[in-house]
Amino acid sequence: MLSRSYARLFSLALGIPLLLALLAACGASTTGGGSATTTRPHTKILLTYHGHTDRATAVAWSPNGKYVVSGSLDKTVQVWSAATGKTRLIYRGHTDGILAVAWSPNGRYIASSSLDNTIQVWDASTGAHITTYRGQRLPAQTLSWSPDSLSIVSGSLDQTVQVWEATTGKPILTYRGHSAPVNTVMWSPDGKRIASGSVDTTVQVWDAASGKTLLTFRGHTKQVTSLAWSPDSTSLVSGSFDKTVQVWDARTGKVRYLYHGYNVAVAHVDNSKGVLPDLIFFVGWSHNGKRIVAVTQEYCGDTCAVVMTWDAQTGKHLVFYPDVVVYAIAWSPDDTRFASAIEATDVQIALVP
Repeated sequence: MLSRSYARLFSLALGIPLLLALLAACGASTTGGGSATTTRPHTKILLTYHGHTDRATAVAWSPNGKYVVSGSLDKTVQVWSAATGKTRLIYRGHTDGILAVAWSPNGRYIASSSLDNTIQVWDASTGAHITTYRGQRLPAQTLSWSPDSLSIVSGSLDQTVQVWEATTGKPILTYRGHSAPVNTVMWSPDGKRIASGSVDTTVQVWDAASGKTLLTFRGHTKQVTSLAWSPDSTSLVSGSFDKTVQVWDARTGKVRYLYHGYNVAVAHVDNSKGVLPDLIFFVGWSHNGKRIVAVTQEYCGDTCAVVMTWDAQTGKHLVFYPDVVVYAIAWSPDDTRFASAIEATDVQIALVP
């Protein structure tokens, strides 16, 4: 049975919201190939954080790699030590479940969006509230900071992407290029462009200063769930419910490669074969530019997610491991660890295999 928060999110969206879709994907298998299961991930778990009392939905690292911030349907955002798991502070400014969290590149601020239809910015060290943004008609389920930490871009279920001043909440521009809810936004590392992915199946790249559309990528056939820039701002990786992960040129839209794998059952026998992606929920590009990670909800026995990594330049499969349900994942700044929100209320830190 869905919680009231999930049911409310569903009623707000024109498409299927990602959190709800995660539950659906883990309620039953979407492919017939996943008969093998495992009781633990094939990677070293460094620690598990137990501070939340409801589903953890979002994670992000501090720029120095010492802390993790996690958001939950328990309405809290919690900052804790990545080394010890000790809670540093709990932010209680929201009145409903958390959808997204983002740590500013300068390390000073955290932004959190919620089902209460606010985006709140607060001090990462003290938890002191700085500003509340209410510019979008429906909740924002994705956030990204500008590289200079002065602005935030937020993508909403109301189909808009909005850019605004981080410490004042003053609107800068509204991008209206999408025709369905926006699932993912990401500011380019060079600060010049913003990419947004939507239920309308497109990824749109646009000028961060003017809002002018520079490129519309139409390589996916179903909603785009996640995207990430390469560190040099030349390429994008996008994941979709069409079961593909595509790496493409951020200026021309030319596809450089699609990630290919094999059936999960085969991959359990021969790890070099990789994993045939199912619904793709998250993608990420390592900070050093060498690897890409993706999470797919592949099968449900005593595990539900498969975490895959591969060479970012060639697309050559490196490793995969099955995990419990993963609701969010993030690379550590030094690219050695993953932080992931997992079933049922926990957040874990694991070594990147």
